Amino acid sequence: MKAVVYEGPNQMVYKDVPAASPKAGEVKLRVKACGICGSDVHGFLGLTGRRIEPMIMGHEFAGEITALGEGVTEYETGSRVAVYPVAFCGHCDMCKKGDVHLCLNKRAFGVLEVDGAFAEYICVPAKCCFPIEDHVSHTIGSLMEPLAVAYRGVAHAGDLEGKNVLVVGTGTIGLLALACVKMKNPAKIIVSDLNDSRLEVAKNMGCHVVINPGREDFKERILEETHEHGIDVAIEAVGAAPTVQQAMSSLCFAGTAVWIGNSKKMIDINMQEIVTRELSVQGSFLYGYEEFRQVVSLLNERKLNVEPLISKEITLEQVPEYFEKLAHTPGNLIKVVVTDK
Repeated sequence: MKAVVYEGPNQMVYKDVPAASPKAGEVKLRVKACGICGSDVHGFLGLTGRRIEPMIMGHEFAGEITALGEGVTEYETGSRVAVYPVAFCGHCDMCKKGDVHLCLNKRAFGVLEVDGAFAEYICVPAKCCFPIEDHVSHTIGSLMEPLAVAYRGVAHAGDLEGKNVLVVGTGTIGLLALACVKMKNPAKIIVSDLNDSRLEVAKNMGCHVVINPGREDFKERILEETHEHGIDVAIEAVGAAPTVQQAMSSLCFAGTAVWIGNSKKMIDINMQEIVTRELSVQGSFLYGYEEFRQVVSLLNERKLNVEPLISKEITLEQVPEYFEKLAHTPGNLIKVVVTDK
């Protein structure tokens, strides 16, 4: 079968690789769509140590079942599924608690040395598969993984009905967080970013106000749009000092910030502002099995609008070219999805 193999920093090669057969408890998928994640691009550049060559990346994927391993009875060939991309053991202490995303023996597809879905086929445990309805395209199905990240982050914010909510950052996670926030009936959703093109996508996804702090007074606009009240909940989806500082400065007294962004290890923050204004900070990382199930259900039930953030669909053969683009000249590309069309 054809696949794109990471062979070292800045080296992605489209080539033939052996095709696997499903083991007991597994299914074989024809990969119909697989998104390129920012972490894949960082891995391609050799910056993370989270991609050990040679290996096949790709952990945001959906597909069609083409073969069943021994003991698999819950699916038939032809079933359309999104994939929870962590093979968990089911018997370690963390799995017994229900925290399968923290499994002590987990294997994450497309990470470290475990092959992922930038390939024509992949074998995965049947327990990692979730059916998607016919009206959900495989391309949208590939968004389940980053959507689960955003969904968990927004869930940390609690009840948002009638509140002023700020989303800082219009990358994939920020825009998916916007979709999740909108579902919770806030009074006003404000989105901040330096990229006007991405802010237009945020408008198309239903936010009420966009702010470009590169050409307007951020704090002044926040106070104007909230009638001097400020932001009740800020979702930070970048992870850099300027954007974290924006999120924190926007908050009303006793407001809450949820940090999903994870770009920089260390940032400067005004601790006195947090203490004297009694602000709350909640970190959010990854997602669990149940959260993945919930976002699949939400898309199956047509409760989320995420299609506007798909920038480009490409073929498997184009993957090396687009990794170069995303690493060096991304332009207005937000989410690039590899499909078998």
